[in-house]
Amino acid sequence: MDYRALTDTELAMHLRNGDADAFQEIYFRHWKKLLMIARTKLPLTDNPEDLIQDLFVTLWEQRDKIAVANPGAYLYTSLRNAIINRYRSRLLHEKYVVQTAEALLFEQNTEDEIALNDLITSVERQLGDLPEKTHRIFRLSRLEYKSVKEISSLMNIPERTVEHHITLAVRKLRLLLKDYLIMIAVFFNL
Repeated sequence: MDYRALTDTELAMHLRNGDADAFQEIYFRHWKKLLMIARTKLPLTDNPEDLIQDLFVTLWEQRDKIAVANPGAYLYTSLRNAIINRYRSRLLHEKYVVQTAEALLFEQNTEDEIALNDLITSVERQLGDLPEKTHRIFRLSRLEYKSVKEISSLMNIPERTVEHHITLAVRKLRLLLKDYLIMIAVFFNL
């Protein structure tokens, strides 16, 4: 039988009966045009050959279940739907990636903020345990950015005394911050 002479409708009837030669003729009639359409509609990263192959595999596997009067029209409609589904899937994937990234960023920012508040609270507590004079000198030096000379004249004490109190405060805080620095080093893989 010369399948090239048959119409698509006649080929569809033979296909429904499991005729592999009819399927082959349908394939040869439509695969190039389907592939060209898929290449123009899909991004370069997609593989249009796989998409076309999937269409024909589905046509063959579902040949007895699908009431196809015109295999060409069926294939072109299936291709259009497959392309739409690819784009829909990509959009959903991108939306999920964006939402996940936003959630992780929010979670990380929240954790960072909590850690910073814990650190500030700990520093404040340690500063509160310092003698009043040392506490005041440290605040003027490190939190109000006053020089040793300015603090000396403000408090009417020698510069050497100011340096001594700053050193005491820094030593005490260094012990506290050592634990935080270890956590930061582990967290950032330093």
